[in-house]
Amino acid sequence: MLSKQEPDKAYFVEMVFTHMGIIHKICKLYAAEEDRDDLKQEIIFQLWKSYPAFRGDSKFQSWMYRVALNTAMLGLRARKIKYTMLSDQTLEISEDPFEHQDQEIRINQLYRQISKLKDLDKTIIFLYLEQCSYDEIAEITGISTNNVSLRLVRIREKLRSKLQIQTTKDEK
Repeated sequence: MLSKQEPDKAYFVEMVFTHMGIIHKICKLYAAEEDRDDLKQEIIFQLWKSYPAFRGDSKFQSWMYRVALNTAMLGLRARKIKYTMLSDQTLEISEDPFEHQDQEIRINQLYRQISKLKDLDKTIIFLYLEQCSYDEIAEITGISTNNVSLRLVRIREKLRSKLQIQTTKDEK
C-alpha cells in the first residue's frame, strides 16, 4: 500500500484513461462546446489533486464520477458555463410521445429538457443513463438509495410531461 505522499501515478493515469468517457460525457452535459476543454482539464486536475485522499473504499469509477460531477457543478456556479445537452444516450420512456419523429430529434428534445433540470436531478439522470445502480448513484450523490429511487420516478415523470407538452406544441 502506498502512503498518501506517494500516489500511484501509473494506476491513476491508467484508470483516468480507462474511464475518460465519464469525463467527456460530463463535459457534454455541463458545459457549452467552447468550454468543454477547460472543464475537462479542471476535472483531471481536481482528480489528481484529490487522488491522494482516495482510500479505495469505493470503486475508482464511483469516486471519479463524484469528483468530476462536483467539479462540473462548481464550475457552472463559479463561471456560469452555459448548459448544453448530451447527444449519445437515450432514455426509455414507456409511451413514446414522439413515435412519428426522427430519433435524433427525439433525443435532442429529451436532452434539452434534461439540461434544464436542477443540478442534482441532472446528475441522477446522467448516472442512471450511464447504467449506474441505485446504490452507486446514492454513493456518488450522497443521498439514500430510497431517495434516488423516488427522485428518478419524479424526474422521469417530469421529463415525460415536458416532452408531451413539447410534442403537442410541435404538432400545432
